[in-house]
Amino acid sequence: MSLRKNKIPIVVMIGRGSKLPIIIKAAKSPKSKFNIQLVVSHKKKSPGVDIALKNNIPAAYLNLFDWCRRTKKSRAQYMKYLGWFISQKVYNPKLVVFAGWDLVMDKNFFDFFKAKTGDGYSAINLHPALMKIKTEKTIELPDKSKIEVIKGEQEDVLKEVLKRKHTYFGPSVHFMVPTKFDTGKVVAREFIKVGKSKTIKQLQKKLIPVEDRLLLKSIYKVISKYL
Repeated sequence: MSLRKNKIPIVVMIGRGSKLPIIIKAAKSPKSKFNIQLVVSHKKKSPGVDIALKNNIPAAYLNLFDWCRRTKKSRAQYMKYLGWFISQKVYNPKLVVFAGWDLVMDKNFFDFFKAKTGDGYSAINLHPALMKIKTEKTIELPDKSKIEVIKGEQEDVLKEVLKRKHTYFGPSVHFMVPTKFDTGKVVAREFIKVGKSKTIKQLQKKLIPVEDRLLLKSIYKVISKYL
């Protein structure tokens, strides 16, 4: 996918790539404000890499364990190499979008993406739980009840929603920082009513389409406000 005039180059970081099709579809729209310059997965196998290649988007695997074993180098060096690889002029991303990437990143990676955006780095992440905004000490739900932030991957988050008997749940998109994972300035979040949902699958059915919409909304919001 070639870079077109006035479009922002982005790199998409994935696990298996379930969110990639909706990002590709948005990028192909005549009204799109961005191009996908590269897709990277840390999994040994990822359908998302095949999807990217079929859409003429450069894509690569870079598995942490395999890379460290092959090169005899450390996790910190992996992070530095990954940051260098993605930031090359051939890709030149103005925004790195994490969509399903579940490795905790560190300063060795983020130092390649310092910017005046968000919390100082041009990288955003889709998180499957509600996050605090501004000066909130706890998250206030639409019914005025208050909850704490839930960290972790999607199934772990939804399990906690059911266990804690929350009345609402929902995804957030936030700027990433190298100090702590699942933190950073919130770009957008959305409340979803738990209602009669009793299982993780029932919550997922409500969550996934909202995640898709919120992720695209957030990409455009960051591009319009910061880039």
